Amino acid sequence: MVKLFKGIFDNASQTDTIERTPSYQEFVLVDWYDEGKAKAQNHGASETGLKTCIGKIYHNHKEILRNDEIEQEKAKQPYRVKLKEYIKKNEFFQERIDKIKSEELPKLDNKIEYLQEEIREIKRNPDQFIGDKVGKAGFIVGCIILTFLTVYLFIFYSSASFSAFFKEFTLNEIGVASSIFDPNALTIAFNDGFTELVLILTIPFVFLGLGYLIHKFQEVKGWGKYPKIAMLILVTFIFDCILAYEITEKIYNIKAENSFDSLPPYTVAMAFQSVNFWLIIFAGFIVYLIWGFVFDFVMEAYGKLDQLSVLINAKKEEIQKKEEQVHKLDEEINKLTYLIGTNNTEIEKLKTILEHSDVIKPKELEHSLMRFLDGWLEFLNFNSRDETHRQNAHNIVCDFINLNVKPLEALTQENEK
Repeated sequence: MVKLFKGIFDNASQTDTIERTPSYQEFVLVDWYDEGKAKAQNHGASETGLKTCIGKIYHNHKEILRNDEIEQEKAKQPYRVKLKEYIKKNEFFQERIDKIKSEELPKLDNKIEYLQEEIREIKRNPDQFIGDKVGKAGFIVGCIILTFLTVYLFIFYSSASFSAFFKEFTLNEIGVASSIFDPNALTIAFNDGFTELVLILTIPFVFLGLGYLIHKFQEVKGWGKYPKIAMLILVTFIFDCILAYEITEKIYNIKAENSFDSLPPYTVAMAFQSVNFWLIIFAGFIVYLIWGFVFDFVMEAYGKLDQLSVLINAKKEEIQKKEEQVHKLDEEINKLTYLIGTNNTEIEKLKTILEHSDVIKPKELEHSLMRFLDGWLEFLNFNSRDETHRQNAHNIVCDFINLNVKPLEALTQENEK
């Protein structure tokens, strides 16, 4: 077998010593280890000789494959498979891009336009979506009225509480207006002590809290809410009656103390017959009821406006989600387009290899070269060459493999995946 390849390393002028062109299988069966030792001896183990030998092995490998159609076809088969794979992938990617552009993106665009039109329709005809007409002007007017009524009730109940619990009346202050609305109530309460001031300031919130509870009970469905509402209104009325009774009693007692006639003690019956008593009730309790009705109206109007806002915000959120889907599809198109371009580059490389290149079998060639190197190194060891010579020989072969064999080996491995 060695004789069969004895001319593989000869000069071009000596190529006639080869009896015939060997087959690829015969090339593989050469004992390249022995060849390496023999050629190291022939070339004096020179680095130039080593480069010449491995170059001729490489070119002889290509020449044999070129002349062996069967082996050449076997060597090209992985590249053909990979070429078909790239073409199939590009067809799939292109079909996906066409589907996104023709179906999915138009569908999302139509949905976004439909949602935007719904938002415009909600603003034009809000009553069609919540079942009742909504007036923003009525809501604003109600808020203004509610604000002034709240201020009034705060002033009324803070002054009335101060007059009922803490104020000492004089003859000059027995009128209803002066007995209820004391402009100096907060100042006097502050001078009297922190606790008195806090009580005067917080009592109005008791009535406002009762009014808020009435509103919340009205939102409850069923007949069970009405006894609770009636109880809260009754509690508020009794509280107002107590305030009115305390104020009118103090006014009556001042009059009794400064009267020349003997007046009977003040009673509840006398309070119910007093105009001042009912005036205080109407100034407080009736306004309180009005505040409750206005508060209900404002909250109802706000709820309707809030429903519109919720509807519009829901549509906007849905639009945002659709736009995010559009963005993702655009990114997918860009990614697929990039992959198609990358695959086309690989397709051109594979076509060039198949049509214009001599394909080698990189694994077998690398194995042959490394076995040849082993024989070469064995000769160096036998002749006591130093480590530098052995390392240089190893580097020469490895560099040659990395430059001429490894790139095709990597491509072949990728094709086989």
